[in-house]
Amino acid sequence: MPRRSRKTQDLATWLGTSQTPLFVLDAERRIRVFNAGLQSLTGWSAADVVGEVCRYAPEAPGQTGAALAASLCPPPEVFQGAERVVPAQILTSAGERLSRSLHCFPLRDSELGITGVLGLVGPPLPPAELESTPMAVRLHAELASLRSSQRQRFGSHTIVAVSRPMRRVLAQVQLVIPSHGSVLLQGEPGTGREHLSRVIHFAGPGAGRWYVPLDCQRLTAGELERVLTRLLEVHSGTASAGGTSLPGTLYLGDVDHLPRDLQQRICRLCVPVVDRDLPPQIRILASTSRPWKELVAAERLLDELALHLTPLVIELPPLRERREDIPLLAQHILEECNRLSSREVSGLTDEALQLLQAWPWPRHLDELGDVLRAAHASAPAPLLGANDLPARLRTPPEAITPPAQQPQLHLDQILIEAERRVISLALQRSRQNRTRAAALLGIHRTRLIRRLEVLGLAAPGASSAVDLPPSETEPGGDEDQPLDT
Repeated sequence: MPRRSRKTQDLATWLGTSQTPLFVLDAERRIRVFNAGLQSLTGWSAADVVGEVCRYAPEAPGQTGAALAASLCPPPEVFQGAERVVPAQILTSAGERLSRSLHCFPLRDSELGITGVLGLVGPPLPPAELESTPMAVRLHAELASLRSSQRQRFGSHTIVAVSRPMRRVLAQVQLVIPSHGSVLLQGEPGTGREHLSRVIHFAGPGAGRWYVPLDCQRLTAGELERVLTRLLEVHSGTASAGGTSLPGTLYLGDVDHLPRDLQQRICRLCVPVVDRDLPPQIRILASTSRPWKELVAAERLLDELALHLTPLVIELPPLRERREDIPLLAQHILEECNRLSSREVSGLTDEALQLLQAWPWPRHLDELGDVLRAAHASAPAPLLGANDLPARLRTPPEAITPPAQQPQLHLDQILIEAERRVISLALQRSRQNRTRAAALLGIHRTRLIRRLEVLGLAAPGASSAVDLPPSETEPGGDEDQPLDT
């Protein structure tokens, strides 16, 4: 193995002992030099950092060398030969963020190939100079700062929000995290309801227990019943939990699609604990896409369950009402793609960001994620432009005809309406005599009276319906069940 020349050794020593904060990356983006000046600035030692890979992606959680390396990463364009001066939020060993600038210079060999990057850490960019830098350059540093703040508040760096509507939502989330109470998340599909429920669970007192998400709209009644039966068995202590952990949070997505008999069973899980010093065994979080009062009025949501679920209702705004968040959300999605791929994208051009902010996003965060992941996978350059986005985004939103809404089929509502019609027909044929109507329906008169009250067919106050004494041939059975139609 050839020995390095004395001049090379002197240069390495000079770089390593210099009090000007600097670092050197090799072609594989590993930190090879982390000098004394940078050690003094950040509180990290060279042994903590040398060998770590710099990725233009969300940093690893915790105070680690990998997290520091992410905060020092140059934009991907530098590894293609471009010099850049960018703002940075550099992580210290104490967990603080230092606002600085990175002066990044590509290092070339004799054939002009990129062999590494030299990074100099300087003072923060002046406001005027910072404002003149491209938005994509600023977003990376702003996002790093926001992630750090949200991790401290919620234990998660995946909440990306700076708009006023979302600040209100996050204030409510921070309020409910320490409690064990139920929460209803109300918003259109795609607004991040399930993600927010996970944040509430994993930052709350039940974080060490199971998080059980149920999509009440997509799962069949049989699948929902099997899961809830298992939960009730574990909850009541009649079955083993299969380990030391117990259910901590049950998330009911689109709870109004849950069959009514299963809604009644959920109410059993919501019974408050008598001893206030003991937390409930399971926490119920739920979501709806329409206001819960409308769902109760439409008999899609049991009034009793609604009372259990609505100590606090959090309204999630649609993406079209939080356009200030779109640049940071887009940067976050692209950097997550960087973390999962060998390809790296630094961000979007100003023109591309304007297209994203102008689009109405009918599918909200789901649609934004799909668009950016597809653009990342086929990106021809480190910076995504307007032409790298789908052509439909360049169509004026007002020129787009919204797709026709397909009517939703709600079985419970259909059965209730059919039951109303059958009972009304029986009362009409029996000339409003409930005893004869019950005989026509093949049920007990008491059961008919109960169903009249439940269905809102019983007249308030004195009823005009006539009762005759029940005959000996009247069918038995007075359980309070819907009629079989």
